[in-house]
Amino acid sequence: MEKYYRQYGIFQFGGSSGLKEQALPLTPPKSQQVLIQVISTSVNPIDMKTRSGLGYVAAAKLPDAFLPLGYDVLGKIVQTGDGVTRLRAGDTVIGMVGFAAHPGCYATHVYADADELIKVNEKADMSLSGLCLAGLTAWQALADFEPDNRPVYVNAATGGVGHLALQIARLRGFEVIPVSRRTEHELFKTLKIQAMTPTDYLAKPRDGILIDLVGGALGEQMTRNLLPGSDLVTIPTVTKEQILAVAHEQQVRGRGLLVEANQTQLTQLYEAFQNGQLKVVVSQQFELSDIQRAHEYLEQGTHCGKVIITA
Repeated sequence: MEKYYRQYGIFQFGGSSGLKEQALPLTPPKSQQVLIQVISTSVNPIDMKTRSGLGYVAAAKLPDAFLPLGYDVLGKIVQTGDGVTRLRAGDTVIGMVGFAAHPGCYATHVYADADELIKVNEKADMSLSGLCLAGLTAWQALADFEPDNRPVYVNAATGGVGHLALQIARLRGFEVIPVSRRTEHELFKTLKIQAMTPTDYLAKPRDGILIDLVGGALGEQMTRNLLPGSDLVTIPTVTKEQILAVAHEQQVRGRGLLVEANQTQLTQLYEAFQNGQLKVVVSQQFELSDIQRAHEYLEQGTHCGKVIITA
C-alpha cells in the first residue's frame, strides 16, 4: 500500500486558483471507518461556496488551516476498521462522505464511516459518484410528498440536483415541470419533459410543489407566485430564511433542506440507476490534478448534470 495520499482543498478563501494539493500519510482507519481508494468524485455547488468562504463549514475553518473539499465518492475499499463487518477490502462502494463538517473526497484516498456507504458493482460507471449528494438531495426534497394531481416545479432543472429531481419525481408518479431559461435543452428532449421559462412560470399564480434549487431573488419571486396551500422546499442554505419568510406570507408550507446520508435511499437510487430508470448526465470529466479547471467550468453555468473528477 502507498505511504501517502493526495488531497485537494484550500488554505485561504477565494477563487479556484486557491485550490491546493497536500500530501498526507496513510494510516489505518478508525474502528467504524474504511479507507477508500478513490475512483471518482464530483463537484457540487457547496464545494464552491465553501471555497469562497460562504456557509457554516467555511465559518468553522481556522485561519490558515487547510480545509479539504468534496463529499462524493466512488471507490474501492483498501482497509476496514476492526468494527466494520458489513464491508470488506476489495468492495466497490459509493457514498456521500463527511457531510457537512468533514469534506475530503477531492483526494486519491478518503476515510469514510461505513454507514455512509453502500456496495455497488465492481465495474461501476465513473458517473456513479455524481449520484450521491445530488441524488440524495433530490430524493429528500420529494420525500414528504405523494402524487396528488399537483405539478412539481423544479428550477435550475439542468443542474446536478435538478436533472435528477426531474427523473425521481417522474419515477414516483408526479407531473414534473422544469423551470429553465434553456427550455430547448437536449436534456428535456431526451427526458421527454416540457420545460417553461421563469417568465412563463410567473405569468400566472401557480398551485403545486416548488423545489427551489436557486434561492435568492428568483427563488423569492417563484415562491411569491405560489397560491396559498402550495408547498415549497428550498435547498440553498444562504437564502433559506428569506425564502421561507416569503412562503409564510403566501400561506405556503415551506421547509429548508440540509441533505443527510441515508443508506436506504442511496440504495434505492442505485437500483433505479442499475435498472435504467435514472441516469446521471455527465457534462464534463476532469482529472483530480485539474480540479481548478473543473471549478472554473462549473462556475461558467453552461454545464448540464454533473462534473465528474477521476482520481
